[in-house]
Amino acid sequence: MGIKHKILLFFVTCGFIGYLPRAPGTFASLFGAALLYVFPFSSLSGNIIFVVSFIFVSIVSINWLKSEAKDPGYIVIDELAGMCVTMAGHKPTILNVVAGFVFFRIFDIVKPFPISKAESLKEGYGVMADDVIAGIFANLALVAVGRIT
Repeated sequence: MGIKHKILLFFVTCGFIGYLPRAPGTFASLFGAALLYVFPFSSLSGNIIFVVSFIFVSIVSINWLKSEAKDPGYIVIDELAGMCVTMAGHKPTILNVVAGFVFFRIFDIVKPFPISKAESLKEGYGVMADDVIAGIFANLALVAVGRIT
């Protein structure tokens, strides 16, 4: 295993969180929530540029690994990306980050249409697409809750 492969594994497993024996996706989502709380974006445009770039780099990284499995459990960078999408444009208060985490996990686990359909895309596109769409749904849920409260 070369250094490029090790670096890619470190990245797509969120620092090897993906190798945790239980709920690695949930822990990667928690990691993302904590990062977004501690290191908030200062502008919506900066947030969007980062999220789009991060998704692109993540897809390329997943594709470089050329995993045999359709969506291997150890790849959890998609959960981190999903949390970034969830929180895009929202202030990272404790309440927002917790609500965003809960909404994201619900949509990521339940996978209502079109989230379930997105998984059928090939390679890293399918790995990332379901979590990006779950993040969009969670983001919209945060907007809806914000309008209600």
